Amino acid sequence: MKRNPWSLLTPRGKMLLVAGLATIIGSMLLGQRAVLWLGLLLFLLPAISLFFIARTRLRLTCERGFDHGEMPIGETMEATLALEKRGNLPAGLLLFEEHIPASLGKRPRFGVNNTSGSWRREVSYPLEGKQRGRFTVGPLLVRSRDAFNLVKFDRQFTATSEVLVTPRIHPLGSMRNVTGGGSSGETRPQRLGVIGSDDVLVREYRQGDDVRRIHWRSTARRGELMVRREEQAWDPSVTLVLDSRAIAHGGPGRESSFEYAVSCAASIAMHFLEHGFTVDLYDAGGAMLPRDIDRSYHTTRQHILHCFTDALPHAATSMSEALDSPLIGRQGRLVVAITGRLTPTEAEALLRTRRNRAQGLAVVIDVDTFVARSERATEQQQEDHRVAVQMLRNQMWRVAEVTRVTAITDAWKDLERLGEHV
Repeated sequence: MKRNPWSLLTPRGKMLLVAGLATIIGSMLLGQRAVLWLGLLLFLLPAISLFFIARTRLRLTCERGFDHGEMPIGETMEATLALEKRGNLPAGLLLFEEHIPASLGKRPRFGVNNTSGSWRREVSYPLEGKQRGRFTVGPLLVRSRDAFNLVKFDRQFTATSEVLVTPRIHPLGSMRNVTGGGSSGETRPQRLGVIGSDDVLVREYRQGDDVRRIHWRSTARRGELMVRREEQAWDPSVTLVLDSRAIAHGGPGRESSFEYAVSCAASIAMHFLEHGFTVDLYDAGGAMLPRDIDRSYHTTRQHILHCFTDALPHAATSMSEALDSPLIGRQGRLVVAITGRLTPTEAEALLRTRRNRAQGLAVVIDVDTFVARSERATEQQQEDHRVAVQMLRNQMWRVAEVTRVTAITDAWKDLERLGEHV
């Protein structure tokens, strides 16, 4: 792609070029030969600089690195650019500008003025996790300038890097009074939450299971492939529901109730995962995790972290359709919900997830503590919310109501304390 030479000139270069051309024309009309040389100097100086800068082939390499590829929201991390110029041809002043989104802070700008030919520089700059999500860093812009600042020529690397700003994960203590929540060997058999003796020995077929372990009697009775469990019968699982409806939350940016809900859900999911649970995630749009992912610890942890990194408020006005999946609340499962403003309809949808003996826990956020007075719920909305919370409690759900200042670790302790009275 050819560039207009005029656009490569700086204001100073354009001024000298126009002044030189005017001086040449004026000296020729007036017959002033001495002035003609001055005009030629003014005209040729930016013209020669333009030819030199535009024709110079920079042999630059750039490597971008991070001390780690992801950071929790609100934290900072350091990025490093390793720049190297090869060849003996001087390039004058080089200005660099790294393209980063505003959510990661200010764009770093720096210059290198080295006419010695080859050189190597390392430049570090901070990235701030102002907003959760995936962000692209780069490409790096290189601007060449001549020594007189008459011409500028922009080049750009093509390589970019991805940075993840993840929700903040809070370490949670063990909850021994939850089905499947203890860690002692004596309590593990009780975690299965099953109905019959046959069920203790079998579970659903998963991709990769040995077909020789298929339990045909249970398969015929249930209508789906079942396999015998391995020697360790402990196979607890939890279904976590994130209320991601945009209308159920409020507040600005990372101080919003939605960000609180995401951080709370991610912390609880990681907690159960670290304790050996199988974790399924649902939000207002349905299943958040693909059903065929690798269930090994590290892979599943990354899937869960990425799911919550990508979580966005959903336009759905109800969670009923998303929570009607037959996979939610399967027998023996623990159901944990993190919600914003509730209505009786949403409470009924959550109650339906507790099939068979599944145990229910809910962290209910007081959204009004996250918003300005003018954005608080109406009296009718407040009444609907109270009714919905009471519906959950009436059906033996443990419900911890939290505000903007409630620590997620405290909310978890409240759920454990409520279990002492069940």
